[in-house]
Amino acid sequence: MPEDEYSSAHSINCLQRAYLSLRGDVADGGPPYSAEEQKRLAFDPDEVTRLVGLQPTEASRRGDPHPRRPAPARLLSSDWIYELAKVRTCLTEDVVTQLLDAIEPHAAGIAEACAGLGLRARISVVIEMSGVRDTHDGGVNLTTAAITYTVETLKRLARLILLYIDHDQYIYLPY
Repeated sequence: MPEDEYSSAHSINCLQRAYLSLRGDVADGGPPYSAEEQKRLAFDPDEVTRLVGLQPTEASRRGDPHPRRPAPARLLSSDWIYELAKVRTCLTEDVVTQLLDAIEPHAAGIAEACAGLGLRARISVVIEMSGVRDTHDGGVNLTTAAITYTVETLKRLARLILLYIDHDQYIYLPY
């Protein structure tokens, strides 16, 4: 099959986005939180922006109205997020390296914000894969993400002293 015919028959149905989030460093078990943990959950996002030197794409304060729940629901923690736009690719490393390119110049500020305000830094990658119905046999074709990292990318992540990297994967199949 010619390459262009293959490409159109097997289009990339994989969208990915990556973001850096800074949140209060508390025990993973959830509430109840100690007084110290509650203080870490209520950090000032403007102070994080000042320390990091990077404008967030999203920020919220503990106690703000919850954006996805009816009133009187309130946010239980402050958030500071720097996110890149979605990219159509199956190569997760490409998305992560784009984020690293944006945040590495601010590594000292990220470390200072985490240490000084009791925050935890995390890189999250959201991967959305969509299957398509095969018109010949009725089966489903699905292109999945390649979640692999070169040694250089792993070194870049390690230099940021991030506590963890998270990959959320969502698969949408046709009926």
